[in-house]
Amino acid sequence: MAVVFVNKLTLIGDADEFENRYEAVGAFMETQPGLVRYSLVRSSKDDSVYFNIAEWEDEATFRKALAQPEFRRRLDALTGLIKGEPHLSVPVRQGQAARA
Repeated sequence: MAVVFVNKLTLIGDADEFENRYEAVGAFMETQPGLVRYSLVRSSKDDSVYFNIAEWEDEATFRKALAQPEFRRRLDALTGLIKGEPHLSVPVRQGQAARA
């Protein structure tokens, strides 16, 4: 069953530094089996808030990616820049735009 990881990230450091360092985390995740897609988005209401949204084929592949030492190393580089509120979720309803 697919899972969606949503992490509300509150900026406590420099935005440019965070975004630059996050590239390494994203690049690592792009190589992991089971990742369907991910987005890092910044709130237009509060520019100190970001959301990391990642869809995974299943919880097992998500957990395996998080357990990789290289992921932990790249994630540790974000220490002092953001505070996270992670949520692992299951899709309830999904949709897409109608094609003409």
